[in-house]
Amino acid sequence: MRPPRIQRNTLKYPLDDILRTSALVRLIRVLVHDVGGPVSVTDAAKMAGLSTTGARKALVTLERLGIAVRVGTGRAQKFGPKLDNHYLTIFRQLFEMEQKQYEDLILALRQVVELPETRNAWIREPLGESSQSLEIDVVAETKAVSWIGSELRSRLIQTEKRFDLIIELNVFTRADSPSPPDNAIILLVSGDTAGVNRPQGVQFHAESAERSLRMARAIAELIKTDPSLARRALQYTNRLLHEGQGTANSDIGEWRQLLETYSTERLRDLLVSRSSRAERLRRSSPFFAILTPDERDRMMVEMESER
Repeated sequence: MRPPRIQRNTLKYPLDDILRTSALVRLIRVLVHDVGGPVSVTDAAKMAGLSTTGARKALVTLERLGIAVRVGTGRAQKFGPKLDNHYLTIFRQLFEMEQKQYEDLILALRQVVELPETRNAWIREPLGESSQSLEIDVVAETKAVSWIGSELRSRLIQTEKRFDLIIELNVFTRADSPSPPDNAIILLVSGDTAGVNRPQGVQFHAESAERSLRMARAIAELIKTDPSLARRALQYTNRLLHEGQGTANSDIGEWRQLLETYSTERLRDLLVSRSSRAERLRRSSPFFAILTPDERDRMMVEMESER
């Protein structure tokens, strides 16, 4: 989009400058919502989907506009939100509304595809820029393939209308279904483990607990370099509790309380503790679900290094 030909008084219309590019909006979201505090240029760039050079330039612009402030010096320098800026509370509310709308959409889609005959379902890829359409893949039992597509299509009409979207639907049997792409948004997993050979009894429990501990140690290392993981995990637990998780609500509620009250240091200590409480909570850890593909790769490398 070309810049406006007519310039306006920035004293009267400061938001023209503050919100003039998507890069600035993305970084404001990182500062006031995703992290809610100081963040390095490198981490801000990753979270906003920008180049490091572009993120630094945009953060300096936000500093000039009074939205961001530098924290620290040298290589440890970070940018954080300028807490006395009058717009910060409004920005935070806007991004919370944005997140709630997205969560409401995902919840509505999960409710649509949740039929007894549905085995798995996912959104093929995240919505693109300026896109008002999405594509859902559904894996159903073979006996239901002849009718489940029309049933789901009729159930999707109200969701399309509510969110002003075009929703494309693909139905597969388990025999011909593709694998979900790495960036798929999972809507439903059946949990069907028929035919999967697993070790039983005490040995399996011990191996599972040890693997959970290695995973927790790797996540603790990630939190050390990126404290925003805790905030993202809190947002995820809020969404889970909003949807309702049945008997799992108790542990998820405990995670939410911990994420709201524990410092990142105490959180990391809990993650790697060998106490019975920590072992129980690791079984319902919200962290793995909120990792990006890059963060999962780093976690796997960290886990392998412990072997």
